[in-house]
Amino acid sequence: ASFVGIGKPLNDLQNPEYDENGYTLYADETTGEKKRVFEALVEYPAVFKMKIVGQDDENETFAPEIVEAVAKSCGVDLSMVKNTKRKNGKWTSVTVHAPVKSADMLYALYASIDENPRVKFKF
Repeated sequence: ASFVGIGKPLNDLQNPEYDENGYTLYADETTGEKKRVFEALVEYPAVFKMKIVGQDDENETFAPEIVEAVAKSCGVDLSMVKNTKRKNGKWTSVTVHAPVKSADMLYALYASIDENPRVKFKF
């Protein structure tokens, strides 16, 4: 049996639905089943690309800190985290390729990145 949506779209981008922990929910367009976004839209294991922007210091420690946080969260050696860095004025952006094994690991990685007070944006 397939799910037929009538009325508003299942995934209203202007008015997203959240679970009890504040995670965005995504409804499967076929079944109507709701899951957290990274559970619904990413197949695991995966190499998840993310960009983190933050304020660097004179010793340029921001990028190494981010790469270390990714490696620790993913349970891998630093050498396993492919990354690139760009500096633009006072901001540094670090693009990392995080080897995640599950949605829970990916959510934990985001939480770990959030702990760094120099992080301004992540996407």
